[in-house]
Amino acid sequence: MEINAIYKKDKLYDIPSPAAKTPAPERPEGYNRVAVLYEYPEAAELPADKVAFLAKVIEAGMKLQPAQTLTANLSHTTLTLQKLAEEYGTQRVVIFGTGWMERLRNAHIDKNDISQLYGMKVLITDPLDTINTNDNAKKIFWNSLKKLF
Repeated sequence: MEINAIYKKDKLYDIPSPAAKTPAPERPEGYNRVAVLYEYPEAAELPADKVAFLAKVIEAGMKLQPAQTLTANLSHTTLTLQKLAEEYGTQRVVIFGTGWMERLRNAHIDKNDISQLYGMKVLITDPLDTINTNDNAKKIFWNSLKKLF
């Protein structure tokens, strides 16, 4: 872990405890090999308005059933891209939140471009709040999503 990842202005160290991470979610029944991951460090569960927006993205943009799509909060799970590929057989991944781009900088991933990682097509885009409130970010995301699906 890099020092800038644990440094905070109000305290010197903020090292996340592995015990605070929840186990990776179970594979949904009828799993369609699509995972939607999001960064939401504020809580393990998304608020209702963000759940509704995420469901809209899955239904309207991906033309899939939310119940058959694996969703996980990257800030509160032990799930990894490698585990998604190897254990879940995932083929396409959408990640809301650009924090992972920094962790994957050796993969040369650009925001809103579709990349190949672990044999999966991966799209990393802005956080849910940005997509939901910024028309330009929303338009760019929807265009990228069309290419993925």
